[in-house]
Amino acid sequence: MKTKGILLVILSVTILSCGTSKSINEDELVRTVNDYTVKVDGNKSLKQTASDGVLTDLQGAEDIGTYKFYTDFDAETKDLVHVRNVEKTGNTRDENYYFKDNKLVAVTVKSSVAKEKRIYLHKGKIISSSNIDSKEEDLLLTKAIRFQNEYKSE
Repeated sequence: MKTKGILLVILSVTILSCGTSKSINEDELVRTVNDYTVKVDGNKSLKQTASDGVLTDLQGAEDIGTYKFYTDFDAETKDLVHVRNVEKTGNTRDENYYFKDNKLVAVTVKSSVAKEKRIYLHKGKIISSSNIDSKEEDLLLTKAIRFQNEYKSE
């Protein structure tokens, strides 16, 4: 009886000492990222650069619209924080890419012809998205990488 009690205590201590894996609360992560995007949008101390140009068809023969993108970064650390890309092709498309610690954490897209689209990321993985299909998710993530690489090369 005493041996069983001792074994039970040892087994319990062993299981507890291994710890339990901490589950990630996705709703809390989304709230945290969303709060961060609001903070970035209101941060007037970020330094901003702007660039604009013309959008052409796939062959490059005909102008189909214009674009303007804004890059917001921390003036002290030079870390990229936010990219806003506005495309006008008869309809207006406003894309916002948010970065934290050199990692993409959120993408929002507002359009004059569709519902607002959102992607939230944690450690490089999508944790939540709304009103968006996987093909457009891939396109936006690719654009985010391109914007980030372009910023790093400046």
